[in-house]
Amino acid sequence: MRNQRGFTLLELLIALGIAAVVITLLYETFNAVLRSTRQVDEESEIDQMARISMGIMVTELKSAYWRPPGNQSQSTPFVFEGQDGLDGGDPSDTLRFTALSHARVDHGIADPTLSVLEYGLVPVPETEAAVLMHAEETNVLSLSEESLERYELAERVIGLNFRYFDGKEWSDQWSASDQKKLPKAVEIQLVLKDPAGRERRFITQTDIPLG
Repeated sequence: MRNQRGFTLLELLIALGIAAVVITLLYETFNAVLRSTRQVDEESEIDQMARISMGIMVTELKSAYWRPPGNQSQSTPFVFEGQDGLDGGDPSDTLRFTALSHARVDHGIADPTLSVLEYGLVPVPETEAAVLMHAEETNVLSLSEESLERYELAERVIGLNFRYFDGKEWSDQWSASDQKKLPKAVEIQLVLKDPAGRERRFITQTDIPLG
């Protein structure tokens, strides 16, 4: 028993030091994994929000409808107006157009209805970003406030840009009343800012069947 001895104070200090280093490394590794997972989740959220927003706009643009002035009544406005805009150097376009949708009614019969849709950015106070707003007038014959619906398509938006193809070249704005027709295709560019401050740019194009 006399030959047995415990740890010396120096050995205990060395062991505690090694344990502290190991715990610190494990903590930093865990934090790095947690930050990486959070970043991936945030990027996935940005990607999903952009895909859903652009998917809605593409679907609605495919139903764009317009008649020449001589064929439309005064009570039923047909529009396709794309305005080029800037906000602090970033694109901030607006697009307003008439769409022909089909609402389901009794006995499975499709009832064609007209809506006026509009996309635009609304700045968020105290931030450098905006929200992408979707507005829809579901009853264009009355154009009453009850028929106007607004909701957000995307947040953290810092740029919205539309371009219009006439069959030969692209332009930054479009007026069906001046062009006397719809564009053949529309390009949508959406720029979002992730929580880390990085810009995420999304671009897609869609044809306009009635163009």
